[in-house]
Amino acid sequence: KGYFFYYSEETRSQSVNSKDNSFVSFTDVRARVNNYCQKNNVSHYYISMKTSDKYERNLNTKTSIFIPCLHRFFYKLVIDDKEYPVGEGKTVKEAKQNAAQLAWPALQGQSNHPPPMLSSPSTSLDSSESSQQSVPMSRSDSIVFTDSSNPLKSQVRSLIKNKRFTSEFDSISCLGYGGFGHVYKAREKLLDKYYAVKVVHDREKALREVLALSDLHHHNIVRYYNCWREETEYEHDSRSTSQWSVSKSSQYLYIKMELCDTKTLKGWINERNETTPQESKRRVESVTIAQQIVNGVEYIHAKKLIHRDLKPANVMFGRDGEVKIGDFGLVTAEADDENKMERTIETGTLSYMAPEQSEKTYDGKVDIFAFGLIYFELLLKVSSGHERAEFFRDARSQKFPKEFTFPQEKLIIKPTLCERPEHRPEAKTLKEELEKWAQALKEPKNKHQQNVTV
Repeated sequence: KGYFFYYSEETRSQSVNSKDNSFVSFTDVRARVNNYCQKNNVSHYYISMKTSDKYERNLNTKTSIFIPCLHRFFYKLVIDDKEYPVGEGKTVKEAKQNAAQLAWPALQGQSNHPPPMLSSPSTSLDSSESSQQSVPMSRSDSIVFTDSSNPLKSQVRSLIKNKRFTSEFDSISCLGYGGFGHVYKAREKLLDKYYAVKVVHDREKALREVLALSDLHHHNIVRYYNCWREETEYEHDSRSTSQWSVSKSSQYLYIKMELCDTKTLKGWINERNETTPQESKRRVESVTIAQQIVNGVEYIHAKKLIHRDLKPANVMFGRDGEVKIGDFGLVTAEADDENKMERTIETGTLSYMAPEQSEKTYDGKVDIFAFGLIYFELLLKVSSGHERAEFFRDARSQKFPKEFTFPQEKLIIKPTLCERPEHRPEAKTLKEELEKWAQALKEPKNKHQQNVTV
């Protein structure tokens, strides 16, 4: 049989196929997450989200009506610095359980067995491989059609058939997905050129990213081309066929961007940690990458913007190997006379967040703090997630491990990690220091070449 599911923010009900054998208990989900982290040697923890920070938003009106959700607990799971969707519950335990459940499908990745299934509020609906598709939940009211035998799915397919994405693009493949949505590699038929197309819910964060990118034109920032809205979402399930979903309370935003390498700076760091490159080679490679990141940050700050979520996972490489800063979903403006303003508390990724991001007032120096940690991570070889967490904890207090045998880089990095933001250097100053150091690293080689010539 085909199944029809209706999800409402008011009822928050969920239907489950009683014949599905993939149901597991909440405890099993958290245990699986724990086993996954142990197996992959990564750290994980749960973050409590303040009840007062959780709101419902009326997307059907021009004015936003915010109603606090009282007597509920909100937690999100963080694994190896990656944050997953917020789970909620009547108790702390239930909220953590739901957070684990929401993260589990993403952790499964390309595995051949389906993620667990729960008949509880605030969870994703997951299904068996043979009959049903796994459909990510939306926080808004939505209608989801599953099972190819369901005639209603053909209606959704007909809606999608003539949409801009599928009519103007082909050779579509999924590059990645997460709480933000999906990113696809797609060929634009008219130009016979490949692009990255990000598909997300048409929400404030997505619009903020588009608005920021549309004004940024720099070789070290992912290039934005254009965007458009569609009523339907295109999703590709790598295990079988495509999925379709229709949201009745929001549209989807399709963002066409420069296609970058699938490997991020985080992947680059992991590769270097798995091998043992010469120290001199890693220093040269690291300063080259650091220079390009600072170039991008300097440009962002010159535009009176703050990235707020600078980290290796958000730094990519262009097709020519050039560093590209991406993911501007948390970007904010520096608007007032003192270049400081009231901002969202604790916005960003915890490991790379500056101390003042736990407060309401901060400026672009939060990006400088994050850069210092990134440069530190570029140079330091670590063998485990636990070791990395220890080194990071000390580095945030300007304490460097004995394994960090880079004295000149230490002189550059240490000021960026000052607790007081006014004591951190500007991006322009860092740029000049890095240029001098990069030149110094080349000098011995140049002198040697001159001696050989003589």
